[in-house]
Amino acid sequence: MTAHADRVASAGGGRGRLPGLFGLLVLGVLAGFPASAREPSSNRECAVCHIMWLREFKRTDVQPLIPYDPRPTTESGRQDVVSTERMCFSCHDGFVLDSRFVWGEGGHGHPVGVRPSERVRIPTLEGKVVFPLNEDGKLYCGTCHTAHGVDWTQDESPIFLRMKNVRSSLCVACHLDHGTGPAEGNHPILKPVPERPRALLRAGARFGGDSEVICQSCHRPHGARGDPITVLDNRRSALCSACHGDKGGIRGTRHDLAVVAPGARNARGHTTAETGPCSACHVPHGARGPRLWAREDPGVTAVDASSARCLGCHRPHGVAGRKPVGRHSHPLDVAIEAAGVAVKGREWSSSGPDLPGLAPVRPLPLVEAGREAGESAGAVGCITCHDPHVWSRRHGRTGDPRAEEGDGRNSFLRIANDGESALCTNCHRDQASVALSRHNLGLSRPEATNLAGSSTADSGVCSACHLPHNGDGLRMWARQLPAGSSGVEQACRSCHRDGGPAAEKQTGAHSHPLHVRPGAAAARAALPLFRPDGARTASAGEIDCATCHDPHQWEPGRPASRTGAEAEGDGDAGNSFLRREASARAGLCLSCHPDKRTVLGTDHDLAVSAPRAVDDRGRTVRETGPCGQCHAVHNAVIPARLWARTPGEGADLPARMCLGCHRHDGVAAAKVPRELGHPPRQVVVNRSRLRGQPAGSLLYPPVYGDDGRPVEEGLITCPTCHDPHRWDAAAAVPGPGKPVEGNVLDSFLRHADTRGFLCADCHGPDSLYRYKYFHWDKSRHNQSLTGP
Repeated sequence: MTAHADRVASAGGGRGRLPGLFGLLVLGVLAGFPASAREPSSNRECAVCHIMWLREFKRTDVQPLIPYDPRPTTESGRQDVVSTERMCFSCHDGFVLDSRFVWGEGGHGHPVGVRPSERVRIPTLEGKVVFPLNEDGKLYCGTCHTAHGVDWTQDESPIFLRMKNVRSSLCVACHLDHGTGPAEGNHPILKPVPERPRALLRAGARFGGDSEVICQSCHRPHGARGDPITVLDNRRSALCSACHGDKGGIRGTRHDLAVVAPGARNARGHTTAETGPCSACHVPHGARGPRLWAREDPGVTAVDASSARCLGCHRPHGVAGRKPVGRHSHPLDVAIEAAGVAVKGREWSSSGPDLPGLAPVRPLPLVEAGREAGESAGAVGCITCHDPHVWSRRHGRTGDPRAEEGDGRNSFLRIANDGESALCTNCHRDQASVALSRHNLGLSRPEATNLAGSSTADSGVCSACHLPHNGDGLRMWARQLPAGSSGVEQACRSCHRDGGPAAEKQTGAHSHPLHVRPGAAAARAALPLFRPDGARTASAGEIDCATCHDPHQWEPGRPASRTGAEAEGDGDAGNSFLRREASARAGLCLSCHPDKRTVLGTDHDLAVSAPRAVDDRGRTVRETGPCGQCHAVHNAVIPARLWARTPGEGADLPARMCLGCHRHDGVAAAKVPRELGHPPRQVVVNRSRLRGQPAGSLLYPPVYGDDGRPVEEGLITCPTCHDPHRWDAAAAVPGPGKPVEGNVLDSFLRHADTRGFLCADCHGPDSLYRYKYFHWDKSRHNQSLTGP
């Protein structure tokens, strides 16, 4: 039995017992007098406690059995005998009122016998302290209680108190530092609760008249179950959970520091073993900031307050150092509108497509930079995606949380992010159609895992390419980036490479150039451009994979299309994750190359002249688009002009490219020239011929090098005279949409006028004849092939 219990037992603990030592003293004195001497006294009611006020104790002709000490020294200090605990117990032991729980073993009560701390401010009234201390300056029962001045007609407060305790007014009179509310780090008081928790009421808790939280809602000055004087033992946060039941799911999770880091202390120096799981992050009094924060200020100022608190632990040297968020993580403090989400009150709506099977948009908590969530807040913070108190919305805890690795099914996520990535698509609905394509590795490569070792079944479709935390580079990349490339190309090649999930879909050695700055026309095309590090930019950007490709949508303009979900299917110019269709009217290609639009509807548009023709990969013009029959954006046959067909026989590379179709067994078998080629001599581009001519009125024919590129000194070959993209040099318009028999004024010839013509440099007045009948044997009769 404790020393306190021993004291209680010696004082008499049973109902109806005499009041201990002082009671024996009274009985002993009274027994020495005859009944006639014990006359009624006018102060006899007061003498129940103030025994020395009896006249019998004023006699000098008798000696009491026990010497009387009017100011004994007790455990609470030196004070009047009338206000000692034993005197209070003489009635509260059940003789008048059974309050033995106040002194009973295992209970906790307001401290007595101690001097008030510096935080306590005892009020004064008219120069006198309202709550007196004993002679030693310590708290005792009489500090708060008095038998005098009792208003028996009121029922709003317990009686025998030195002041009414309405809405905890007596408590906060001294403990003002605990009653100032969240603004100064204290639990809110005088705030109504929807329902008074039964667990607290059973434990003796009290609430204000309007179900308001008051000090006695959590604390009980006598007979408390926990320390410090709490109505429930809070070592497992039972007191906190009584009101905040929705936060109780934190127990047994990775956020329960009593399990995963039992020795970690909060800013008050308490461990969770001492004060409960909630105390790792929250304290009811003396908190370090909003949300009653219990940990040291992390010193993070670039994000909102709630995210800063998360980063206080989730950093390399924090309590959660094994789970830092990393440099490449989901951005914080960005407006939710950037994702196409509009917020109106508690309602969210998205400008993204409403795809079949996509869950409705759910509102999530938002923050404001440097502040807590509120009606005016509209930015993304850690708490937007994470609920730190609930490990899993769908599944219970499994085993030891110290060994449990999270994924999209748990990880304190507000919306489960397994399967179809419902958390991601709640905001990024414009990218949700990726689930309907082969970029959904759950369809095309279900066994593939990301850097974190998660499959799409574990963490959702988006996890194949993106990690919300600790990604490998920009866009929170979830796969190992290859070396030797830059920006977006690195991200694409992390799958489209040997050994990657998309090894069978590589771009090949000859593909559209990347990391080059486009011309003015391309800049006006409203296609995205990128910096070398992969960041998107509105100006001075370069062409990268994502300039032409939208990796989240298989078919441009049709986000609900399911044609890209076939794991073994192949794409064409009308889908293939292109931002615009390259089929039919070649919209994607012509966005950057508008000067080539004149090929449409001409004989070089195979949809007009040879709709059944196929390229070297067996694809028709419907599948490749008009440009794709001659040029392959990826896996070109030769690098020159990204040529898509096997070259024919010819004297130079440009001629061989043309003769791949213009041969007897080619697509253009009906248009095979009788005579081929210019004598192989080097010709200089004579720009001086353009002097004095109206700007733009003449074109100087290009000459070509061995690689098929225009040079200043090179060979005269097919494209020297022919522009394969323009039927009529005099009219920069598309063709008529049907085959046309040409003449020397059209037929894809570059010149509508022969003034200052290149041929004249060598052939003089004979140049027009030679030019007009270049492919006829008549133009070459008795003519040297080596000169004029």
